[in-house]
Amino acid sequence: MIFIFGYGYTAKHLASKVSDKEIFATSRCLNSLQINQKNIRIINPSKTPNILEKYKNEITHLVISVPPDQSGDIFLKNINFNLHELINLKWIGYLSATSVYGDHDGQFVSETSRLLTKSKRGISRQLAEDQWSQLSKKYNLPLHIFRIAGIYGPERNILGRIQSRNFTRIIKKGHFFSRIYINDLTNIILASMNKPNPVSIYNIADDCPSTLDDVIDYISKKISIIIPNEVLYETLSKKEQIESFFSENKKVSNRLIKEELGIILKYPSYKEGYNQIINLNN
Repeated sequence: MIFIFGYGYTAKHLASKVSDKEIFATSRCLNSLQINQKNIRIINPSKTPNILEKYKNEITHLVISVPPDQSGDIFLKNINFNLHELINLKWIGYLSATSVYGDHDGQFVSETSRLLTKSKRGISRQLAEDQWSQLSKKYNLPLHIFRIAGIYGPERNILGRIQSRNFTRIIKKGHFFSRIYINDLTNIILASMNKPNPVSIYNIADDCPSTLDDVIDYISKKISIIIPNEVLYETLSKKEQIESFFSENKKVSNRLIKEELGIILKYPSYKEGYNQIINLNN
């Protein structure tokens, strides 16, 4: 049995690939969700302790996909349940983000790189990771932390914004970022589920860190659109610069997921990913 805390974009795509296990997942949008899989049951987050207690002998995998707040992880803060009571628990997956690395001047970061984040989101992610790591050590829990690059895929991409022709391109030369297509992301998480290795940290990113200009240029040429609105990053206010996506410059290494999990990416760069997205929209 799999318990997912936070039935968002990634969790939905992950659950759709699992048909041989019963799944409980939490959501605050119970009335608006359409669930087509018979093995998935959606509950209000407040019911989490009850379900964990009731199925403590059956839950084997736990996915935490709710973003943290300033005080850290939401699950650990609000769920009063001792996870070591899940006697058959084989795997915990905490879905973190590469924002914990902060700015590395465009250099590659690995799982052992220094965490230099100064952003609010990155600091919250780092705090949540620390909380999970401490709990894992205390109770010998099978923790796996996934530092995930920018997630994109159907219904979560910049294609629609570019097609609207109201898109403004912010230009900052030499600024690199990494991303991961949703299908590859969920395949990587499933590979870890099937090959637990506590306590592990994995970067999840594709093979091709790139500038945003590269991605926009590729999409624009594919759909034959010229983007008239351009703004230099240097012309933004200091506050806008600090809070923007461009405040952290790094390339994310995915070597470990290939070596330990045997991952072969179906979408190794933004080109394959946006080819798929554009085809789906035609």
